[in-house]
Amino acid sequence: MRSDPKIREFLGKERDRERESACCVRNDNSGCIQTTDCPYTFAKFVQWPEHNPAEYSELVAGGKTIKKKRTSGSVCGQDPRYCKSQQVAGSKQEWPDDITKWPICQQPLSEELFRNSTIENVRCTLVGRPCCIGQEARCEIVTEEYCNYKHGVYHPEATLCSQVNCMQDTCGLIKFRDPEVPDQIYRLWLPILMHAGILHCMLSVFFQMTVLRDMEKLAGWLRISIIYMLSGITGNLGSAIFLPYRAEVGPAGSIFGILACLFVEVIQCWQLFSSPRRALAKLVSIAFLLFIAGTLPWIDNFAHIFGFIAGFLLSFTLLPYIHFNTFDRRRKQIQVFGSFLLFVGLFTTLIFFFYVRPVTDCYVCKHINCIELTDNFCSNHGFQPETRHT
Repeated sequence: MRSDPKIREFLGKERDRERESACCVRNDNSGCIQTTDCPYTFAKFVQWPEHNPAEYSELVAGGKTIKKKRTSGSVCGQDPRYCKSQQVAGSKQEWPDDITKWPICQQPLSEELFRNSTIENVRCTLVGRPCCIGQEARCEIVTEEYCNYKHGVYHPEATLCSQVNCMQDTCGLIKFRDPEVPDQIYRLWLPILMHAGILHCMLSVFFQMTVLRDMEKLAGWLRISIIYMLSGITGNLGSAIFLPYRAEVGPAGSIFGILACLFVEVIQCWQLFSSPRRALAKLVSIAFLLFIAGTLPWIDNFAHIFGFIAGFLLSFTLLPYIHFNTFDRRRKQIQVFGSFLLFVGLFTTLIFFFYVRPVTDCYVCKHINCIELTDNFCSNHGFQPETRHT
């Protein structure tokens, strides 16, 4: 939903790494692969300008153009000398001396010319192409079989990771308007309608058919729908701020927002209960156990916390209430107005810390969401990029 500074830094380092890569050609004719080193014993690292480099045009003083040898590359299966758009010297479409800025060649020369070429990085058979793996938009140059094994997205049309948009492949759904900027704002409410399996869905349905149905009978479907959706959106926004590198689905924030409605009902109708403290104590015990359960791995406690707070404020704002005297009526009117302002302030603050000043490192936040009982108990938290297997 936004450009993340850590992922942007990681992708920038990967692009710098690819800029220093070249084609590693195996001597036994078993193929070639793009890599930053050539780990094979019987292989040749075709690195420019040492090995038959292509040339590019550079504009110098006086408006003259001179030919210079390329220093970035080579690239397995792609060469300016074997692309029709690069045949005209000094063309505006000429590829720069930076392989990370090369596009995919749309009009390569014939396969026969490739096979009979004397240029090693052109003649060899590619055994690896870009594959987008994992939720960190990581790209690796690997075989198609390995890519399928890792459940990645294989790009047979490309030769370099810089030619593919792994962020788009990772996010899926509707394509970005700007390939470099994720703009899928609908992810704030879409996870509310999704579940991680049958059991997760059954638990949500059970809650909806018991607690949620009774609340709808009490306050009406429209009020409860607004509380349910806005609590879920607020919970997802809080989760996106403090757990930005973990995929989440489910109406956790919405459910805790409805749980907060029960608290508000007890508080607003305190005089009508025979034992209001007992009723409130029961709700506090249930909420406490659920928040403790939220410290387990793969359970999003931040969605619980912010969904509960949003539901609490929205319930004071939207739920109908009865008053017992003039003072009580005015107090509750002020309460409605104040709760609405607090919710707007909460939502605005979350938007600010998500888009304007992203929270990249929060040591305390990790312990709020997951208590580390063993060394790897909370290993699914935080940004964990892996090195490309190239």
